Amino acid sequence: MSFEQSEIIQQELALGNTLPSTDSQQSSHALFVSLSELIAESVFYHPALTAGGVDLLPELEQNSLKSLLNDQTIEQHFVSVLVDQIAKSISDKHTSIRICLSSSDSYAFKALIGGSIEEDEVNPAMGVRGVSRFASSKYSPAFALECKVIKALQEKGHKVEIVVPFVRALSDAATIIDRLAEQGLPRGLNGLKVLYVCSVPSAALVADKLLQYFDGVVIDWDELTQMTLGVDKHNESLSYLYNPESEAVSQLANFAVSAANLAKKPVVVVTHGLESYPKLQEHLSETIQPESVFNF
Repeated sequence: MSFEQSEIIQQELALGNTLPSTDSQQSSHALFVSLSELIAESVFYHPALTAGGVDLLPELEQNSLKSLLNDQTIEQHFVSVLVDQIAKSISDKHTSIRICLSSSDSYAFKALIGGSIEEDEVNPAMGVRGVSRFASSKYSPAFALECKVIKALQEKGHKVEIVVPFVRALSDAATIIDRLAEQGLPRGLNGLKVLYVCSVPSAALVADKLLQYFDGVVIDWDELTQMTLGVDKHNESLSYLYNPESEAVSQLANFAVSAANLAKKPVVVVTHGLESYPKLQEHLSETIQPESVFNF
């Protein structure tokens, strides 16, 4: 594929806007927000600190946290920072605003101030994350904070949709819908829509059943590639095996796309480094609706 052909295909994809934003944001009617990345870039501390344990942190971390909070509580600071950043990025043209709850694993959370509260996991990528994290007693106060961000945006008049990361099974679907309702965010209330992220093969293979619980599917192409091929793309010795254009990944994604089309529910794709994969660009331009692809 020539450079000119690749440019045409990227234009056909009409990539949606992302937050945090990429260098080349296009004029779009769709916005996709990653709370994980916003927390890492703007909050800097582990949200579970809201439940306590600040006094157990090393002195340097306590001082850094105190400086960040500037006399606010963790809850006040966390919610205000994220709400302000998201609200500033929403424009009148955005008819679709989807906010993905934190999808980070324990390895990523450990990099934050207070990250030492995370337990060591042999394989964090397949560990306590997504729904299993939100439902855990240790993270439930932080999950409540994330829900407060959604509710604060609703109070400002923004009609946002919730995206649930790393759903693995039908039990996850039932659990998260219940947990959201407990936080005052019942699916369907005032038109609230809840989508799920397809990051693992199981979430693609049973998409037809998962879509009975959710209002759409978000395919995290990067995660799905790693989980399907069994490759950690951050491992340099295995990087040659990482291939988002793999037929195995596309076939799995097609399961989810077909199920969503049959259910007449939206399909969204989130990618990283899409410009490096012309065949993937072409595939997405043929199978996904315009402004439903988000490249972080």
